[in-house]
Amino acid sequence: MCAGWLRWSIRLLPQLEGVFALALRDGDELLLYRDPSGLRNLYWQQTADGTVTFANHLSSPPPHTVAPQRLARHSLHEYLRFLEVASPHTLLHGVTAVEAGQALRWKGRGPVTVEALPPAPAMNAPNSFPAAVDALDAKLQRSVHDRLTDATRPAAFLSGGVDSALLCALASRLRPNLTAVTVGFEGALYDEAPVAQRIASHLGVAHQVLRFSRAQFLTAFERLSREAEEPMADPAAMATVLAFEHCRERFDVVLDGTGADEVVGTMPPRHVRLAVGHASRLPRALRQPAARLLRVMPGLAGYAPILDFDHPADTMSRWHGFTRQEIEQLCGEPVSLEHTQFFRTFARYPRHAHFERYTALQNAMTCDRLNQALVITSAPVRFPFWATEIDRFMRQLRTDYRHLPGQPKRILRALLARYVPSEIWDLPKHSFNFPLQEFLAGDDFQLVRQHLAPQRWKAFGLLNLERTQHFAQQFMRGNGRVTFRVWALVVLGAWLEQHKDRLDLSA
Repeated sequence: MCAGWLRWSIRLLPQLEGVFALALRDGDELLLYRDPSGLRNLYWQQTADGTVTFANHLSSPPPHTVAPQRLARHSLHEYLRFLEVASPHTLLHGVTAVEAGQALRWKGRGPVTVEALPPAPAMNAPNSFPAAVDALDAKLQRSVHDRLTDATRPAAFLSGGVDSALLCALASRLRPNLTAVTVGFEGALYDEAPVAQRIASHLGVAHQVLRFSRAQFLTAFERLSREAEEPMADPAAMATVLAFEHCRERFDVVLDGTGADEVVGTMPPRHVRLAVGHASRLPRALRQPAARLLRVMPGLAGYAPILDFDHPADTMSRWHGFTRQEIEQLCGEPVSLEHTQFFRTFARYPRHAHFERYTALQNAMTCDRLNQALVITSAPVRFPFWATEIDRFMRQLRTDYRHLPGQPKRILRALLARYVPSEIWDLPKHSFNFPLQEFLAGDDFQLVRQHLAPQRWKAFGLLNLERTQHFAQQFMRGNGRVTFRVWALVVLGAWLEQHKDRLDLSA
């Protein structure tokens, strides 16, 4: 590292391989950097006298800090809308997260500067789609090999989707003792274990299906409330923590397919393209009454999302959090989300640049459940798709090599078909998910009653008590449309209860 820094200075950073956060001091200069995956956290804070403190755990207070830390109100708004807070913001006032792929530099006690990283050297472009598949095959084999070099008990997560199946196929050729690990759920809507089993059988690898009980999920929920750096309401976080913990005790390397969506790119669903490209031209005063009308008309309710949004960026949000108006009612103050990473990224692209915008949003909104699960469990998880060579290669490919109508992840699908017949895996795929509504309703709404108890939220004094109780009651009366809103409050309430001693919750 030192030799590389002395030789190349800032040009060293794009050449580094791996998932990491870096703090580098050179004389009176300090540099902080996160690799483009964003899978390792790095936070900083600058005091009035120019002193910079940094840590890779948000729960690590700056030196000599005695007073409780205040919550950042704008970050609270962001959490309620998106169910997480994305860098550069954190939930703590005055504490900033380094953005993925960003380098920050200080000289002495001067102001922070954002370093412009040099562009990566151009790669030879394949002259045909088959040549591109060949090149990716070689690069991905090399990435998988490198990440298994020191493994004696290797495993790979296998969800049944293209990304994880491809990694399993390549890894099984290198390590016949590979174990595929799948998280299973009850009910065909969520359970992809049957598809994963067919893939594992074809590859001839051992296959473990993990089915966790409600008691285990509740234990994971409490652990996340206690140990997560910030509240984060991805419903799959509990299963991720349990799966990582299981693997940490049994394997010395586990491969994960995260990163494929980011480097290959993603086209949003058709209704989102219609909403952003066309419906967003209509005034909100016309759109929303029309959406309400569609919802009550037989056979037309499915078209309502094309019109039912406050801002066109809302149509691309990962979770159905609170609307801006609902956040204003909860927080009792004006709310703008224009400062968020999500809205700023959305605004950078013209109206019809659907693939480019959606891909950029995938990169901007890092998967915080993985960050938190890695911090909590220290599981030996590695990410072949985040290899520097693959990241550069995939991003410079022609768009039609990466996506065609009806063929998302075209190049990955073509490569997987070389190793596993498509009839085994080419089925409708949903993201790693969790039966959230059933979980919240279990044991007579135990979690809702406990973590949205009126006396608890009255003591917090953070949100309007009447509004929090309104959403709790709506859910317990059977209104499934507020599931994610109630979940956001449950997660926030549980996290605040665990961390209230180090927080100043006053307005």
